[in-house]
Amino acid sequence: MRSPTTENAAMPKTAQPLYQQLADTLKQLMESGSIGAQEPMPAERELAITYQVSRDTVRKAIRLLEQQGLLYSDHGRGTFAAPAAVRQMSRFLDSFTDDTIKRGGVPGQTILAMESVAANMAIASLLHIEPDEPLLRIKRVRLMNGKPVGLQESFLRLPEGAQLERQELERTGSLYRLLIDKLGIKPSESLESVGAVAAEAGDAALLEVAVGTPLLLCERVMLSDRREPVEYCEMKYAPPYRYKTRISKGGVN
Repeated sequence: MRSPTTENAAMPKTAQPLYQQLADTLKQLMESGSIGAQEPMPAERELAITYQVSRDTVRKAIRLLEQQGLLYSDHGRGTFAAPAAVRQMSRFLDSFTDDTIKRGGVPGQTILAMESVAANMAIASLLHIEPDEPLLRIKRVRLMNGKPVGLQESFLRLPEGAQLERQELERTGSLYRLLIDKLGIKPSESLESVGAVAAEAGDAALLEVAVGTPLLLCERVMLSDRREPVEYCEMKYAPPYRYKTRISKGGVN
């Protein structure tokens, strides 16, 4: 690893906790190649001095990156950057737009609906709100290189008085980017379930597949960096789209 100088290692001025800022900085170093795959991380003391933070902040940042699958620990040897293939399947939450760009594709969307709706009991339970509370519903066809590859229907719990406009989403293309830039809501992680469904007539027409085609069904509850549930999203992907995730063993059962 090419150690950054004290001058270029200054932490950015943001409202994020210091450990998250440090984790983002280290992640950028891995993405740029300054920290190579399976290279050891500097010692806690060195990172604390370089970035002018406490060792407790360093530990929290390292722990966060381990949880995201970007680092791994080898007992007795130290902490290392995960291989690129593992990092690509980490639990770090990417938008469809960012994920498509990483795959070398061109992302796109067709917005089918963007409206205020009342939360039903199931979604209210997932988002920790009362039934009938207002949510923003967004339904889109997601495109990769101009071809429809998925349907996404999102239900968003926004702060009181906050609004997202259709023109803003059309301009940015990424809902998560819009949440960050306009509302300061940073998607951090998600709870997901994965299954399969047969394409009904309406979905089949939108995805340009035959009725009955198997679709990958993903249901996601997105949490902000404050661990608050913000979005429930149902995603249906057509066969050409490959969905990647990473599963790790959390403990002994």
